Order: sequence, then C-alpha cells, then structure tokens
Amino acid sequence: MTITRPRVLSTVGEWRRLALRPGGLLALVSCLYGLAQLLLVSPALGIGWDEAVYASQFSAHAPPAVFSAPRAQGVPVLVAPVVAVTDSVVVLRLYLTVLSSLALYGAFAVWLRIRPDHLAPVAALLFGGCWLSLFYGNQAMPNGYVALAAVAAVGFLVLTGRSRPALLGLAGSLAVMSLMRPSDALVAALPLVVAALAGLRRNRIAALAAIAAGLAVGWGQWAIEAVARFGGLATRLRDAGVHNGTGWTVSVVEHARALDGPTLCRFGADCGPVSPVALIWWLAIPVMTALGLWSAWRARRLGPIALAAVTGVVMALPYLFYVDYAAPRFLTPTYALLSLPIAEAVVTATRLRRPVVVAMIAGLLAHFALQGAYAYRMAAINRQDRDEIGLAVQALHRMGVRPPCMIYGQSGVQIGYLLGCESQGIIQRFAQRPPLRIRQALERGDRLVVVYKNVRLPPYVRTWREVDLAGRWRARFPAMSADAPPLAVPHRPGGRAAPQGSQNRP
Repeated sequence: MTITRPRVLSTVGEWRRLALRPGGLLALVSCLYGLAQLLLVSPALGIGWDEAVYASQFSAHAPPAVFSAPRAQGVPVLVAPVVAVTDSVVVLRLYLTVLSSLALYGAFAVWLRIRPDHLAPVAALLFGGCWLSLFYGNQAMPNGYVALAAVAAVGFLVLTGRSRPALLGLAGSLAVMSLMRPSDALVAALPLVVAALAGLRRNRIAALAAIAAGLAVGWGQWAIEAVARFGGLATRLRDAGVHNGTGWTVSVVEHARALDGPTLCRFGADCGPVSPVALIWWLAIPVMTALGLWSAWRARRLGPIALAAVTGVVMALPYLFYVDYAAPRFLTPTYALLSLPIAEAVVTATRLRRPVVVAMIAGLLAHFALQGAYAYRMAAINRQDRDEIGLAVQALHRMGVRPPCMIYGQSGVQIGYLLGCESQGIIQRFAQRPPLRIRQALERGDRLVVVYKNVRLPPYVRTWREVDLAGRWRARFPAMSADAPPLAVPHRPGGRAAPQGSQNRP
C-alpha cells in the first residue's frame, strides 16, 4: 500500500496536468460541443429541405432531388458514407455530431502550433457556443465546415513560413472549403494571397500554389458539373446569381433582424424586429475584436490574429452587400475567424485585475446563456414543423405510397426523400400549369401526390381527391388508372378521405 498509493496519486496528477494543457482543454471543448448538440438539438430532429437535397444525391433509398445551380457536392460527399447504407435521420445526426466535434478540434488545433497558450481552446469555446454552431452542427449543411476550414487555412498559412508540411494543410483546407461552397473559398483566398505575397519570406510561391490547388479541387468539380448538367460554366454562374439574388445591395439590417432567427429571411418569412439583446451581442463582436487586436499588437504577435480578423471581415462582405436576403448561417465563417481575436482579448483579460476578470467571466456566461437559449428555441421550432412532416410521411406510407412516385408541393423535397420518391418542392405557390417533371411523372404512370398546408391550390388539382394527413397537412391525388393500386384510405361522409388511424386534425 505504501508503494501503490503514491503511484496512483502521481498518475492522477499527471492526467490533471495533461487535461489543463491547451491541447487537453481543446479536446474537452470539442467533447462539450458534441454533448451540447445532443442536448440542445435532438438527434431526432427531422430532415430539412437543403439537407434532403444533399443527402439524396448519394442515397440508396431515394432518388436524387433537384440540385440547383448554386449548390456544391461537398456536403453530399460528406454524408455519403451514412446515407448510402441507411435512411435513418437519427444515425445521420449522430454521425454529423461526431464529425463536427472532430472538425472543431482539428481546425483550432492548428493554432496550438502558432500559440501554445490557451488562445485556441478559448476561441473554440466561443465559436462552439454560438447558436449557429450548435444548431447546424449535426445538420447536413456546408457553412460550419466552411468556417472551420477557414480557421485552419489561416493557421496553416501562418505556419507555411516555418514548416513545409503546412502547405498540405493549407491546400487541404481550401479544398474542403471550395467543395463545400466555392464562392466562399474564393473570397477567403483573397486575403490569404495578399498575406502570402506581403508577409511570407519562405515558401511564398509554394503557399500560392497550395491555395490555387485547393481552389482548383472544388472549382474544378463545380465547373465540370456545370458543363455536364447546367449547360456550361457561364450558364451555371448566371443561374446561381439569379437563384441567390446577387447584385449590389445592403442587407445589414436584414442580418441584424435575423440574429435570433429565423433561419432564413426570404420567401415571405417574417424576421420580426431587431432584438435589442441580440444586437448588443452583435455589436460586442467588433468591440472585442478591436480589443483583441490591440492586445496582440502590444504583445508583438499581431500578424496571425490580424489575418484571421481581416479574413473574417472579408468573408462577411458579400453577404452584407451582394446577396439581397439574410440567413444567419451565412456569417458562420466570420464568427469562427473573429473568435480568435476575441479569444486574444479574453486571454489577456485573465491576467489583469480582478474586476476585469469578473466582468469578462460575466460576459462569457451571458454569451453562452443567450446563444444556448437561441439554439434550443430554434431547434424546438424546427422540430415541431418537421415532426408534422414526419407524421404526414407516415400517413402517406400507410396509404401505400411507394416508388415509383412523385411528391409535389410544400416540403415536397423532405417528404419525397423520406418516402423514397422523386420530388418537386414549392415554397410560396404552385405553378399555374403542371411543371414538366410533374407531367412526365404522370405520363410514366408514377404515383403523384400533391402535398400542401397553407398555400392556394392551382386549378388543375382542385378536383382531385383530398386526404387529411397530419395537423394542417393535406394531400391531393389524381384520378387512378385502371391498373394502379388503390389508396388504403376510407371515405368519410361528405366525400373527403382520411387516413386510417389519423388523430391529428385541426
């Protein structure tokens, strides 16, 4: 006993020292980030429109949904290992929770080689605590991975002056970014190229080549796909611009209104007034960034922090002044990059007098409480809507809707993906004439289902048979051909049909 006990205490002490080191703290932050996703954004959250589009591209159970011009193949490739073997959204959520937590660790771990202090874990904690990081962490969306790739890319560029292997990391980070969102990668590359030309003495040409190689991966794939599927690169660029509503504009106010949700200020979505609390949080970001830059300048380590801040600001400019609508997730890369100078301010504040430390701790707690509340609320709102979609899917499945089939209407992409059907989604209104894909589905004899809840029906479906699904959801079915299987629905008095066992009616 006299020999074993000191060894045990020594081992415990060694683990404690390792856990308190920056690398250990960063690993802890990454684990907490994954845990927070599971607690605040349930893995049972149903699939969203964009997610269904991405997941369907390599899905084994559903045909590919319509892939619009602005989209890129990064997310489909990311989720392919899961969707190719299972249609479980829960499994997809768990997979992405683990992946996003590892990505958070990997991106900020690059900065441990630049700053061996607590800058990286504090920055990761700040970014991981944002509601955007929490809400989208386990969703099949590109913005979070663009953000973390940008953090890594800035770090690798700083390291290229010291290490040639960092060139591979730089190229890889730009490749991930360009596969996820080619336009974001191109914007991020601009300050990196300027920094390489102005600041690097060693490996300058190699760094520029690495940036170009990374961009070539995503842009090359996007250009090849443009020729194969969109009629050429120029046509795809034009269509992408029309789809995204690009052109000189000022959408700063729209982004301010969307700070606390909803996830998209477009297509008639009411983003409400600017929240004073959220606005205070937003305005604190440039103030804390300035304090971090000043602290880094005083400590004679401004270069890397300044590059992160400049890159973050540059990546925000297109969304504030070139895209005419707001989605909070567009600014995720900016928040990730600005977390580094803000972390510099926090780390510096911990060495100052007690009142400053107390004020900083209070600010951090307010940040986590506010952002956690937003993440929980956004998850609750979206879960309610997506649960209703899930109930509608179950009702259609009980009716015998099976491939070959076509789902047309509101949330048609999600419903089609979950049923394994072709899909054509709408947002605000139906087309006044049946779209080409709908006519083709009818000509093939596919089961056509029109789904809707709060939009006006077009004339060509008003005489079709109507069925209650769940909540406000309804479905319309065209006249059946003689050899088509009947719908498994009983008729109610008055001529409307209801799914068996349906209890959820308004």
